[in-house]
Amino acid sequence: MIRMIVSFLLLGLIGLPVFAEDVDTGLLQPVSIQMSLSEVQSATERIVSMFAATTSELLGIDVAPPAVEIRNTPNLAYFDHHSGKIVLPYWPTLDAELRAFFLDLADTTEEAGALFVTLFNEFLVAHEMGHWVQRGLGVARDRYGSEWEANNIAAAFFQAVEGGETRLINLHSRLIAALERLADPTPINADERQFFNEHYAKLAVRPAAYGYYQFCFILDSIDARDTLDFATLLRQMAAE
Repeated sequence: MIRMIVSFLLLGLIGLPVFAEDVDTGLLQPVSIQMSLSEVQSATERIVSMFAATTSELLGIDVAPPAVEIRNTPNLAYFDHHSGKIVLPYWPTLDAELRAFFLDLADTTEEAGALFVTLFNEFLVAHEMGHWVQRGLGVARDRYGSEWEANNIAAAFFQAVEGGETRLINLHSRLIAALERLADPTPINADERQFFNEHYAKLAVRPAAYGYYQFCFILDSIDARDTLDFATLLRQMAAE
């Protein structure tokens, strides 16, 4: 517990001790490709706030949610531990190259946009919060394990939220269709985990290659959603 508190203090994320309170797990605000930037900001901040509030109650410390910044970057979605922000992309202003990649994953512009916002402005918000928790608790993982765990945490979070399972099922169907258009970048006879860890930097800047792994990770986590418990995952991490 002491290490956990110190880690979150170093990130500037701890406030006053938490008292027993009910965490609001009501319906999340739906995200669509028609939403304005401020509307996407509000919807993603809702996920971040709910995640942080639940984490606070489960771990017994008042953890302030990280800020959310909506802007397009080559990395698309990530937790910036230096600034303490979660950075997320915005479909309407996505650059032409990345937009073309997602258009190739669907039959229509509308379907491509729906895949994008369901992935980056919903599921991966909780995924990046998983990395936020990993950083705050000071847990060490290899790249493969870190991504795998963050997706499990995200799936468990949505499974516990009212209406969240419907979102997971919706994302699952979209990813299954998209994955059919991507090739496995792992060389024949190579160990997937070892290859991913050793070539992470190169894979991360290749959307088709990195997308293949991340889509597979997410699908595995969604498939396992009935066996994943958000509270158990967080408490196991805190106990390490």
